[in-house]
Amino acid sequence: MAAAGLAATTAAARAPRVDVLVPPTAMHAVEGIAFDDDGVLYGTSIHGQRVYRIDVASGRVGVEVDSPDGESDDVAVGPRGSPAAGILAWTAQRSGEIRIRRPGGATEVLLRGAPRVNPIAYRADGRLFTAQSGAGDDTLWELDPAGGRPPRKVASGRARLNGFAFGPDGRLYAPHFGADELLAIDVDSGVHTTIARGLGAPAAVRIDASGDAWSVDYLKGDLWHTQPGSGASRIVASFPAPLDSLAIARDGTIYVSSAADGGILAVDPRTGASRTVVRGYFTMTLGMALTRRDGRESIAVADPFGYRYVDTRDGAVHRPPWTANRGASYAIAANERLVVTAYALAGIASGRVRVIDRRDQRLVAESTAIAVPRGVLLGEDDAPIVADLRGGRLVRIAGAEVVELAGGLGAPVGLAADSDGALLVTDFAGGRVLRVAGDAPPGAAATVLSSGLEQPTGVARMKDGRLAVVEASAGRVVAVAPRTDVRTVLARDLATSLVGLDLPADTPAGLAVGADGALYVSCPGNNSIVRIRP
Repeated sequence: MAAAGLAATTAAARAPRVDVLVPPTAMHAVEGIAFDDDGVLYGTSIHGQRVYRIDVASGRVGVEVDSPDGESDDVAVGPRGSPAAGILAWTAQRSGEIRIRRPGGATEVLLRGAPRVNPIAYRADGRLFTAQSGAGDDTLWELDPAGGRPPRKVASGRARLNGFAFGPDGRLYAPHFGADELLAIDVDSGVHTTIARGLGAPAAVRIDASGDAWSVDYLKGDLWHTQPGSGASRIVASFPAPLDSLAIARDGTIYVSSAADGGILAVDPRTGASRTVVRGYFTMTLGMALTRRDGRESIAVADPFGYRYVDTRDGAVHRPPWTANRGASYAIAANERLVVTAYALAGIASGRVRVIDRRDQRLVAESTAIAVPRGVLLGEDDAPIVADLRGGRLVRIAGAEVVELAGGLGAPVGLAADSDGALLVTDFAGGRVLRVAGDAPPGAAATVLSSGLEQPTGVARMKDGRLAVVEASAGRVVAVAPRTDVRTVLARDLATSLVGLDLPADTPAGLAVGADGALYVSCPGNNSIVRIRP
């Protein structure tokens, strides 16, 4: 019994310890927000493909419409006492659809074939309006929630509208996105009237009970108050950009959505004082790289709304100033001076590899030469090394020149530096880990270190010489002995899968090795970062 007990104790001591460095958060970004008549706040997410239900008193978040039906950029609820009472309506921007759900019913598609459909709002009498924004003709539509009448074109080519709302006067108030002005629109005649200018880059507007307008500046993070009659405007509060939307509760409190962090803030309109309702840190935790910030070991973490730094000692998250999509990233690498990011979005012609100066967030270089970039590294000469998924190769980007380092790699996704200048790369489709020698001639074949893995993404060399590999779809991190290919599961049941999120499964997973040998893994399923101590 004593020997058995000793063996069990020894095994437990050797088992990896898994703890949470950055706690899970409830939402994968939050864009449009709107209250229903019962005071429930609804929030939307393109990345999370969900419509959320938010209790502003407790901060609890639930899923009202799950993925994939819940793909959404803005949301509205039919007002009580109208023919549309209780009908939830939302804009599926990337699918080009307006979707609705009647009380107790299933999801229906009210409008199809509307690319870049964005804002949506009900009038007090239950009339429903939406708009295509940035789709070429910028059309404002009236829709019939009952489905009896075809869509009516209110206006086209007049303005690029974003989060809009009706006022007590029955007019539709909207930001002219990109034009620094607020509009009031007569939805029967289509007449557009400018009511204010000089509010930065307004992304959404709401009208309070007294008829005053409130708007958010997407690029600067300011909350503005405007008197529609005079156009007089002032900044009431400021927050880290980008701000996407706002909603006004019956008691006058203003709720603001922080898109990049997936958070909700409540603002007192009289004083500008704010409190956090729902805390968030990321849109989505993706690729990562070990670096230092302010002299401390940190992880640079890729995110579609701008990369962040995470302190490995206390899990504190720092987001550099958001620079209008410049920092958008799925994969990341960093040294003391530079950050290199890779970003590829479905539907765009080419991916982007960007080199950014860490000191001032200045864009140093950008390349669109790689259609589907995945993992990235910074070479000794500060030139980005990129896993080219579509080309099945590793390349180095030096200015306008792209040099192939190795080909025939299948579907390369994860990329990490190994000893002696060698490179480790995962073949997602082939289930392999490959090694490219640092002194290999351009286009050289790679050595297979491991095979039979389940869709490997992130890879790194552990301090004991083994390879750590993320099998993201399976929610596992395994250690691989490179000579024998013997595998040990280091952690399982992790939220590493991208199922239900608006990203392909071959998006790089975050994996980094700290100076003390701890492994750090990003879990986009719940936006946490876990630490594994082998």
